[in-house]
Amino acid sequence: MDRKLTKKEYIILASMMFGLFFGAGNLIFPIHMGELAGRNFLPAVIGFCITGVGLPLLGITAIGITKSNGLFDLSHLVSKKFAYFFTCALYLTIGPLFAIPRTATVSFQVGIASFVPKSNQSLALFIFSLLFFAFVLYFSLKPSGIMTWVGIILNPAFLIFLGILIAAVVFN
Repeated sequence: MDRKLTKKEYIILASMMFGLFFGAGNLIFPIHMGELAGRNFLPAVIGFCITGVGLPLLGITAIGITKSNGLFDLSHLVSKKFAYFFTCALYLTIGPLFAIPRTATVSFQVGIASFVPKSNQSLALFIFSLLFFAFVLYFSLKPSGIMTWVGIILNPAFLIFLGILIAAVVFN
C-alpha cells in the first residue's frame, strides 16, 4: 500500500480494530482483577495493559512492518513447521478451546442466569447455548449480513449502552 489513508479511513480502521479486540473480557475482567488486586492494583493494571493491549498491538504492528498477509505468513519467517504449529495453536486457543464456549457462558451469566433458579441453571445454559449458537450459525452462513449487523446495529448499540454504563458509574 503506497498511498496514505484519509482521516475517514483511519476512523473506520480504528473502529474496526476496536470492534475486533474489545470484548466482554476487556469490560468485566479488569474490574474483577482490580478488586482482587487490592493494594497491588498498579502492577495488575500494568500487566493487563501489556498483555491485553500491548501484545495485540505488537502483533498488528509486526504484520504491518513485515507486510505479511496474516499470522501464517508472519510466523513462516521463523520456519514452516513453526508456522503451522503456531497458527493452529493460536486459532484453536482463541476459537473452540476458550473463546467460543465463553461467548455463550458469559452472555448467559450476565443476561439470563439471575432469572433462572440455581437448580435449573445447567439445563438453562444448555438451551441458551443451543439457541445462541443457532443464531451464530445463521448469521455466519450469511457473511454479507454480518457486517450490517455488527457494524451498523450491534457495535453502535454496544457503544451507546457502554456510554450509559460509564455515565451511571460516574454520576452515582
